[in-house]
Amino acid sequence: MKRAVMLLALALPCGAALADVTTAERQVQAQQLDAAEATLRAHLAGQPDDTAAQFLLARVLSWQGRPEQALPIYRRLLQQQPDNADYLLGEGQALLWAGHPQRALESLERAAQLAPDYAEVQQVIQQARAALTVPSTAAAPVPVVDAATRRRHELEISARQDWLDSGFDNWRSQRLDYASTKPESLGWYGALTREQRFGEWDEGVEAGAVIALDENWTLQPEVGYQPSPYFLPEWHADLRLQRRLPDGYLGAVSVRRTEYETTRVDRLALSAERYWNAWRAGYTLNVTDVANAGTPIGHDLALDYYYQGLSYAGLRLTVGEEEAVEEQQLITSDVRAISLQGRHWFDSRWALSWEIGHHQQGSYYDRQWLQLGLRHAF
Repeated sequence: MKRAVMLLALALPCGAALADVTTAERQVQAQQLDAAEATLRAHLAGQPDDTAAQFLLARVLSWQGRPEQALPIYRRLLQQQPDNADYLLGEGQALLWAGHPQRALESLERAAQLAPDYAEVQQVIQQARAALTVPSTAAAPVPVVDAATRRRHELEISARQDWLDSGFDNWRSQRLDYASTKPESLGWYGALTREQRFGEWDEGVEAGAVIALDENWTLQPEVGYQPSPYFLPEWHADLRLQRRLPDGYLGAVSVRRTEYETTRVDRLALSAERYWNAWRAGYTLNVTDVANAGTPIGHDLALDYYYQGLSYAGLRLTVGEEEAVEEQQLITSDVRAISLQGRHWFDSRWALSWEIGHHQQGSYYDRQWLQLGLRHAF
């Protein structure tokens, strides 16, 4: 009997510890954060080395809007377990909510290296990148909780020059692009375009929207119109449906109709993307129906590397068949194209967009191009 009492006495602290943490977890689930904090602090006063209680307390403090108080706890935990992805995620979230998105990315990207399939890490990385480019007119950092929900506007003016061989005249184009975005909310964009080919100028307008149907589904309609086209289509309409998938994957399907003066083109595109660490990879299968000109099939590959928030550099490859306009006639031919592109943000307001590439349009011509743009966020 005495031995049983002694064993029970030895087990009580462990049982009480588990009960305290379990109680705090239930209080968190019931949104009783103040009560959970009190439970955990009382518990840690007697057992200061309980890492599970420390971790939950750090999370509770962050959820209460006190991430600065959570950060010392995360630092102590990471001193003991520097490769714990949960601790790194928690520290990254606290840094983000404390207004330090660049420091948050350092912790989050390390967590992504340790746990590449950790979906929540990838989501918070995207939030940190978005917060990095929210413009601020104040000297102090913009609170990231506000930054992540503020509407963002961007305006870009760009110019492009294409050099063609086989006796074709060079091409020139200018664009004025505008976009308005807000996380998990309605976004819209538009563009004014002006292009010169074959000694003629075409001008047009484009407009589209990004509609968040829920946290996973997005619908994107787009239309374009050229009032008096010489080589561009009279109009086009595109509808894209995108689904966010686990482990950093995205899937999308889109349909597009392009109407020329003498013919029309219908296209079905199936896309898959994957985000991991600072990388994005994408593949698109294009199946096109060209009236009286066959059904060309093409493949697009993309690989992007993100740095300093939303700055990126990327590679694009295109192989297969596609349609093109040559001297007011629609043709289809084998295509091989490669390009490098990117956007470098100098600060939260100004960025340089760039692209260079080489395009082989079957046996008709080879084309090289350079495009530069200046982008402003406000």
